[in-house]
Amino acid sequence: MSVSTVPTIASVIGLAKPFESLQVRVDSPDSELAARNYLQDVRKTVKQLDKDVKALKAPIKQAIDDIDAAVKPWRTLLTQRDTELETALLVYSRKVREAAEIAQRKLMEKYEQKVAKVEAKAEAQGKPMPVVLPPPIIAAPPKSVQLEAGSQTTVKRKAWRLSTKAGSLSSSGADGFTAQSNEANAVGIPLEYFILDTARIGKIVRAGGSIPGIDVYEEESIAVRG
Repeated sequence: MSVSTVPTIASVIGLAKPFESLQVRVDSPDSELAARNYLQDVRKTVKQLDKDVKALKAPIKQAIDDIDAAVKPWRTLLTQRDTELETALLVYSRKVREAAEIAQRKLMEKYEQKVAKVEAKAEAQGKPMPVVLPPPIIAAPPKSVQLEAGSQTTVKRKAWRLSTKAGSLSSSGADGFTAQSNEANAVGIPLEYFILDTARIGKIVRAGGSIPGIDVYEEESIAVRG
């Protein structure tokens, strides 16, 4: 009855250590046979190393998965509250700013009307025009606000979204937008911004298919069994 041994980092490294000083040279039938035996051993060792590394990571991975699963809904909640708070604050600031701009325009209109009347009256009386004080400047909401825990500053940044026939699509929702989608929606994004689907190309080539612009060729490798 064999007893399974739990791998350690030292034992995993120990699998590869014997090959550290291996000098690869194939220039005769004997050295070819030796190299083939070494290749067999290397491939077998790689499989064992990968298996042991997976076993080493398993409990850690499970712990990480458990932490992520427990925290995910609460992280999502915080992200949602962050968005709600930021959106509400920005909407309020815009309303206050727009109200201040409207009030300022009204004050300026009244000021200009008053200046016109005073100017007309002075001209009619042949007197110099008296000074008319301009209205006060209504302060817009500050871009930066100092709080006990720090400060908050409203900043502007460049953002982007897709403009399709069906409407706008935010950058976060554009992950599945392909070159075919680009052509079908006549969006006109240059093809250089699309990532080549290498996995799909490899699958088609291995099945004997051909793709325009893809050069299919053969390369040699050694398949090892046992």
